[in-house]
Amino acid sequence: MNVFDDLTDNEWALVAALFDVQPATSERRGRPRAEARAVANGVLWVLASGEGWTRLPGRYPSPPTCRRRFEEWQADGTLAEIVKRLGTNGRKISLRGRIGATAAKPPVPPSPERIRGAFWTNPASWCAPVAMA
Repeated sequence: MNVFDDLTDNEWALVAALFDVQPATSERRGRPRAEARAVANGVLWVLASGEGWTRLPGRYPSPPTCRRRFEEWQADGTLAEIVKRLGTNGRKISLRGRIGATAAKPPVPPSPERIRGAFWTNPASWCAPVAMA
């Protein structure tokens, strides 16, 4: 069962203007930026399937790349506009509660059993103190 079909050329034409176009020459070092269409397909695959980023199929850019762009697009409103534009064309994207799922988790409270302020610098300090008689 195929949960997600990649964007068609007509669907891509609806959303392509939302993405920055990379200049032909760049001063950036490293790998060239992954194509927006491929990343958009990867992001939409995760949203539609409900799977985690690590389960992203190999035909899409790397999971860290797709997640990073997802977070950028979510923060600047691009993702909501993608979903809106595709929806007006009849494409139903089931987000399955994934928008907002990248919010930071609340910090875990420290365990009461944890020893506070203990800094061991050498093996001799690991021994329990000898009780005074």
